[in-house]
Amino acid sequence: MENNQDKTKNQLSNELVSLRLHIKNIEDRDGLLFDRNPAFSMIVDSNGKVENVNKVFLSNLNYSKSEIIGQPVINFIIGEQSMAVLAQIEKDFRGEETHELEVGLYAKDGSVRTVLFSSSQLLFQEEKPLSILMAGVDITARKKAEEVLQQLHEDSRREGQKLEQVLSIDQRISSILELNHLVDFIIEKATEILGAQRCSLMLLDMESQELLIKGAKGLDENVIKETRVKLGESISGLVARDFKPLVVMNIETDSLVARKSNPSYKGKSFLSLPIKLHDKIVGVVNVTDKDPNGEGIFTQTDSKILAMIVQQAAIAIENANHCKELEYLSTTDSLTGLYNHRYFMRTLEHEVERSKRYGKPKCLLMLDIDDFKSYNDTYGHLGGNQVLKEISRAIKESLRTVDIICRYAGDEFVIILPETTILQAEIIAEKIKKVISNLKLKRVITLSMGIAAYHKNIDGRDLILKADQALYQAKKEGKNEICCLP
Repeated sequence: MENNQDKTKNQLSNELVSLRLHIKNIEDRDGLLFDRNPAFSMIVDSNGKVENVNKVFLSNLNYSKSEIIGQPVINFIIGEQSMAVLAQIEKDFRGEETHELEVGLYAKDGSVRTVLFSSSQLLFQEEKPLSILMAGVDITARKKAEEVLQQLHEDSRREGQKLEQVLSIDQRISSILELNHLVDFIIEKATEILGAQRCSLMLLDMESQELLIKGAKGLDENVIKETRVKLGESISGLVARDFKPLVVMNIETDSLVARKSNPSYKGKSFLSLPIKLHDKIVGVVNVTDKDPNGEGIFTQTDSKILAMIVQQAAIAIENANHCKELEYLSTTDSLTGLYNHRYFMRTLEHEVERSKRYGKPKCLLMLDIDDFKSYNDTYGHLGGNQVLKEISRAIKESLRTVDIICRYAGDEFVIILPETTILQAEIIAEKIKKVISNLKLKRVITLSMGIAAYHKNIDGRDLILKADQALYQAKKEGKNEICCLP
């Protein structure tokens, strides 16, 4: 860049020397040498008005001489630079040293040409300068090249920052083992790094083979809940089916997905990338509304950056699902699919603490199958296991979503009933009793049930003992009974 400026300075210096040698009096100002000078040249009087301009000046700015001569020079200069030009002209008239000045000149069509001017005293009368010669080289192309280069440097710097951010999330993302938290983290980082306002992460439901929105930013809650996309349908379904990322600059003109833009979105550009692992589709990430105004255009670089995030996400999702499966196995009874004794003890303590803190009622319902040993002796352990499965399923389906049923031991079950009074617990027990009586089994099965109500002066183990005492009382009263200890 410095070499170019040195050449420009030398060129201007040579041109000024040439002009000074040939323009010695007022008549020479209209001479052929001035007019044919390859530099932008104009002569300005002491009032800052243009006395003359050469052909280069006129042809490049598309003016006629009559439109220039006699006009204030600042009429053709970008506003914020005009004062600097006038100050330089004044210095020239006073004989002070001046420097090259970069000036933006308005062309007749409103465009701007950037010229690097040097100025000097030109004509004298009684040792006083009458005019100032301003000669310059058009550096518009060079300025544009510099701006492009600067923009490239800036773009490169920003992309480098994005890559650093992507690399920095690797350790964090691998440590999140809860799927919902992981999805939220992926969405947060994707929008942050890409400067997007909206993002959705869809996971494939293996049973229905549909994509469901697991998490999103900038989407309506109803859209999140209701959206179900089959493979091959809509944009997300196509991306998932074909395993191909999609970078769309304008949805209305794109050759693959051309369609009217949804008015709820600010921009028309978006990214849609498949989440795949071991050559199997896991889900899809969609990002749209780039930059604060939502009208930016996503690039191939954005797609590559999102692909890096998605690759990390796929591994993390697999880890989260694996941990979820391990958690399920460690807390679930393998025969009935209900929570096991370990989960029951941990959850009961948690529920008791909640009741202590908020003063809400709570009951524990304990039940077992009447004469289950006899059933096992008659139909064998396989028959007994089938009864346990059927009863577990029937009871679970008859409960509320907040109720927690666990297999306690053998043919005993416990149900934690949050925010439930003893009367409400009895109603639930009667419902269970009726449901079991309607089961189509090899012989009639009945249950004995004991209900204990929580009080603030007892802990979880005390509550279990109370429920166990109530169950014992139900057995003692002839089985197929419900006994309560308020």
